[in-house]
Amino acid sequence: MFLLACSTKKNSFTRRAYHNTTTRYNYYFNAKEIFKVTNQKLVEEHVDDFSELIPLFILPNEEKSANLVPDMDKIIEKCSEAIDRHSIYVKKEEHNRWIDDCYMLIGKARFYKAEHYLALEMFEYVAKAYNKKPEKFPALIWLARTHIQVNEMSKAEVYLKQIEEGNAPPEKYQSEYHAVYADFLIRSKLYEDAIAQLEKALKVTKKRAEKQRFNYVLAQLWLKKKEYSKASEYFTNVIDLKPRYDMMFNAQISKALSFDVEGKDNEDVKKMLTKMKNDAKNKEFLDQIYYALADIAFKQADEPLGIDYLKKSVSSSVNNNKQKALSYLRLGELYYSKPKYVPAQAYYDSCMAFLPETYKEYDQIYARNKALKKLVDNILIVQEQDSLQKMALDDEYRKNTITALIEKELLEEQKKAAQEAAILNGNIGADDNLVGMNTTSNAKWYFYNPTIVNFGKNDFQKTWGPRKLEDNWRRFNKQANASFEEEYAETTDTSATDSILVNEKTNPEYYLQFLPLDAKKMNASHNMIIEALYAQGNIYREDFADYKNSVEAFETLLTRYDTCRYVLPTWYNLYRISLLTNDDGMKEKYKKLIIQNYPESEYARIIQDPTYNKTTRETRKRVDNYYSIIYDLYREEKFGLVLTRVEKAKSIFADNHLQDKFDFIAALAIGHISPRDTFKLALENIIKNHAASTVAAEAKIILDQLNKGVGEVVTSSNTNKYSYKTDDTFSFVAIIPANDKNTNKYKADVSDFNTVFFNKETFNVNSIFLNALNQLLIIKEFKDEQAAKDYYKIFKLNQQQLQDLNAKNYQYFIISNDNFVIFYSDKNIPDYLTFFNKQFGLE
Repeated sequence: MFLLACSTKKNSFTRRAYHNTTTRYNYYFNAKEIFKVTNQKLVEEHVDDFSELIPLFILPNEEKSANLVPDMDKIIEKCSEAIDRHSIYVKKEEHNRWIDDCYMLIGKARFYKAEHYLALEMFEYVAKAYNKKPEKFPALIWLARTHIQVNEMSKAEVYLKQIEEGNAPPEKYQSEYHAVYADFLIRSKLYEDAIAQLEKALKVTKKRAEKQRFNYVLAQLWLKKKEYSKASEYFTNVIDLKPRYDMMFNAQISKALSFDVEGKDNEDVKKMLTKMKNDAKNKEFLDQIYYALADIAFKQADEPLGIDYLKKSVSSSVNNNKQKALSYLRLGELYYSKPKYVPAQAYYDSCMAFLPETYKEYDQIYARNKALKKLVDNILIVQEQDSLQKMALDDEYRKNTITALIEKELLEEQKKAAQEAAILNGNIGADDNLVGMNTTSNAKWYFYNPTIVNFGKNDFQKTWGPRKLEDNWRRFNKQANASFEEEYAETTDTSATDSILVNEKTNPEYYLQFLPLDAKKMNASHNMIIEALYAQGNIYREDFADYKNSVEAFETLLTRYDTCRYVLPTWYNLYRISLLTNDDGMKEKYKKLIIQNYPESEYARIIQDPTYNKTTRETRKRVDNYYSIIYDLYREEKFGLVLTRVEKAKSIFADNHLQDKFDFIAALAIGHISPRDTFKLALENIIKNHAASTVAAEAKIILDQLNKGVGEVVTSSNTNKYSYKTDDTFSFVAIIPANDKNTNKYKADVSDFNTVFFNKETFNVNSIFLNALNQLLIIKEFKDEQAAKDYYKIFKLNQQQLQDLNAKNYQYFIISNDNFVIFYSDKNIPDYLTFFNKQFGLE
């Protein structure tokens, strides 16, 4: 009788009751508990970056996915066994009500393992098998979520629209559906539509944590739209929901950033921030509080107070480098907008020291800082050389300036002497200890105290710079002092000894070496000013579109140096600016000067025949230089900046002889940062728009490789001995130095790792010597490339069983069996690593 009840061949009440109960409580319940605990742990460990839009869903990153493999495999195993043993599939219909839940849980486990395409297969099956039942809705929702996760937005939209156009999902699925739709719209930067979907999700969700997160994201979206009252309303909702402290604190700060000058609760916001500032537990968050106060000051048109608060934000920053960077950035943007480029560059430069490369506008900030540095360097050259020339030509000014510099130096010496005396007298703090033979005594000898030693060392280097340990270390010209040395050797006069120790910056003669006091130095100084003024004009125009300052720099150059070699190109630059600013008077002035004075010049021909610009030699040179800058950025892997620069080249140079190369390098950059479909489209445009160019052939080769499923193109001539086959079996290889005696321990660790993460697989772990310098740790074998790549990723990310091995940073790779024969015979590690890095794209 029991066996009949256990049968899944027939659909009867007793069979359904037995299999439903067994599936639910013996399999699904346990699997779901594992999944619930995993989710809870993810939430507890998650740290939001509140300076960006926080995510609507807390999901594992690549590293966490690797660590979740054992638990997710347990879920897959339990649910698979439940389906295998208890599915009642009769007359093309499933009669066990928990089987669809098992399929969905398998899909979610695959999703959390980052096996997204296997997850898609599972969700697609549920959506089709339960097409006429409510169970299809969670499958469609997770299909959309998974496509969003792998950045296949068009496919995600199909499933979201499918739900939208059909019957409304049951109430228990509506919150998740609207939240997923909002996530899709946020990633598509359709913020207004996202707000509408998220407000719908908020109305139907019953979970407190979701209400907190949805309210916070809604507030951030309204803040992006500068709807401060709406943003403040939602931040208040977050505060009322009493989330954990990091969200609570940032909601209060963000509410302050939502400050509306016409709002009714302005004074309350200020009081709240003042109270937070005085709260001892917020000491490490003072930088954010001051930033919020600065934002309020700027909104109330109190710029000096805003600047003061931003400086306090920077100085009070403890461990939040991103906030420090944002405070510096705000100062930099403020001075850039005035424009005051010298202080702007200083703040931008400080910002770059702390700004994480993952920041969304990192490339633009990097580019602006680079351009500002070039500009400021040239501004300072002009200022410095003008000052030096004035000192050289005006005796009274020189005397007063040098006297002031010496007085300042003497004052600094007095301060340092006072500091040294305080240290030598023991006033150095209770925590400083004496070292050496007298660590327990009260001895005051200089070299027994590290604080004193470091003080002296730092002070020396600050004054003298890094100097060799040699005679006359402080003198620039040692030969000139030979007679002095001889005289010194013949005398024991202590005044001579004292003269060596005098700070040379207190001697007027020290400063004269920097002044252009003869014709040669004066000419060199003038040439530096000419180059700097011309560079300033070009930077203002090309990098900042600041035509007013560009005109001023170019006209200053013409006024001061009307016979220099840059007169003609300066006239032409001013002519080009007149076209951009629609200044007809300026246009006619410089057009006339160029044509009358240099009728045969390329500039005159360009003015009279605009199409000549395409082949002019000067333009070609500038285009070549610009392309080389972009190529360097590409080599530095600053792909976003490459795209920005290529786009800028179109406006600067219009038609040019390297447009095909500009477009091709842009396409390659797209390949690094965009989905494969976008990369393919960019390559297709290259082939279409530059059919006669050599880049079209290169683009076609890459496109063919992509269509065949190959990740990247292998072009290195010394790697063509290796072949790429997706259907071959693979091995994982670690290169270990021959002098590392821990190979047996590594093998044991790898075996433990395999047991935990790949308990259903059987791998052989062996080691062999490659040559006298290296040995190979080999794990095999993997049925195909994908299995080997999955193993590679999880292996590298593991910090538990493989902590000792991964800490060594040894080189790992995967290799097909055919290629391993070639590799072991050839024994050329760099050749195969080149092939591996280009072919598999795992590094």
